[in-house]
Amino acid sequence: MLLLDRHIILRFLGNFALLFTLLFVFAISIDVVVQFDEFIEAAEFVAERDGRWVPVVFAEAVLDFHGPRIFQFYAFMVGLVGVAAAGFTLVQMHRSRELVAIMAAGIPLHRVAAAIIAAQVGLVLLQLVDQEIILPRLATKLNRVHDRVLQPGVETFEVPLARDAQGALLFASSVDPNAGTARSMLVLRRGETGVAEERITAPSATWDDEIEGWRLEGGRVVGTRTGDDGRVAMRSEIDVWETDLSPRKLLARRSKNFAQMLSVSQLRSMRGDGGASDGGLDRVIFGRFSGALVNLLVMAIVVPFFLERTAAVNMLGQSMKAAVAAIGILVGTLAATTVAIGDLPPGVGAFLPVAILLPVAFGRLAYLRS
Repeated sequence: MLLLDRHIILRFLGNFALLFTLLFVFAISIDVVVQFDEFIEAAEFVAERDGRWVPVVFAEAVLDFHGPRIFQFYAFMVGLVGVAAAGFTLVQMHRSRELVAIMAAGIPLHRVAAAIIAAQVGLVLLQLVDQEIILPRLATKLNRVHDRVLQPGVETFEVPLARDAQGALLFASSVDPNAGTARSMLVLRRGETGVAEERITAPSATWDDEIEGWRLEGGRVVGTRTGDDGRVAMRSEIDVWETDLSPRKLLARRSKNFAQMLSVSQLRSMRGDGGASDGGLDRVIFGRFSGALVNLLVMAIVVPFFLERTAAVNMLGQSMKAAVAAIGILVGTLAATTVAIGDLPPGVGAFLPVAILLPVAFGRLAYLRS
C-alpha cells in the first residue's frame, strides 16, 4: 500500500511542478513582452553605468524583478494548480487502466483520493510557511512597479494623514521604506477631545527599530498650556517621536497587496491602528487560514469527478465539471475573504466558505463509488 501511495504522490507532485512552472513562465513571459521597454531601459542604464553587456543585464533585470515573485505566485495559485495536477494525474491513471487494476486488487478508490489529498496537505503547509516566513522578507521587492526594475524596493511615497495607536496624526511629504527615512514630517498630537495640543515638525527623520520611533533631525515641538492669562504657546526641541507608524506599516496602509505579504504576527501588531478600523487586517489574517482550508476542501470535492469505475466514461466532460467547480469555489472564497459581508464579523465572513464546503467535501468522498 505504501508503494502505491508513493507512486500516486510522486506522480501528482511531478505534474504539479510541471504545471506550476509552465504557468509561471507563461505569466512572466507576457509581462516581459508587455513591459519590454521598462526592462530594456533599466538594462541599458545599468549596462552603460557599469560597462556590462546589455543582454546579460536584461536577463538579470528579468530575474531580479520576477524571481522573487515565484513565492507570491505559489501562495496564490497552489489551490488551483493542485486541482489541475490531480486532474492530470487521475486522467493519466484512467487512460492506462491503473484505476481498474487498483480496484481489481481490492483497493478502494478512496485510497487514491487519500494519497492525493495528503500530498495537497503538504503543499498547503508549504504555502503557509511561504506566507509567514518568505513573503514578509521579500515584501518590499514584490511591491515594486516596473519603473523600479534593478532597484532595491518600492519608491518613496507621500503620507497624507495617518493616525497612530495614540491618536496622533502624521503627515510626511516623502517616505522611503527602503532607507527608513521621511522628509518634511508634521505630527499633530491630540487630546482626549480630538483637539490638537502639540505640533511636531522636522525637515527629516529616520526610523529606529530599537526605540520604535522616529529620530528627528531639527525637530521642534509647539504646544500650549493653560496659564493665568489663558493658553500660552510653548516651543522646544525634540529628538525622538515614539510611535507605531513604522515605514513598513505606512507602506502596508498604502498598499493592500503589501498587507497580504506580511506575516500574521506583523498583521496583528498593526491591528487596532486607525487604518484597520474597517476590519481589513482581520480579514487578511482569517482569510489566510480559511484559504488554506478551502484549498484542501476543493481538492476533496473535485477529485471524485475523476475517480470513475468504468473505462468508458468521458474524462473531458468530467474535467470540465471539475474546472467549473474548482474555479467557482476559489473565486467565491476569494471574494468572501476580501470583501465585508454585511454586518458579519471578519472572522465569520472569512470562514463561511469553509463551513459551507466542509459537508459538501465529506459528502463527495462518502458517496464515492469504488
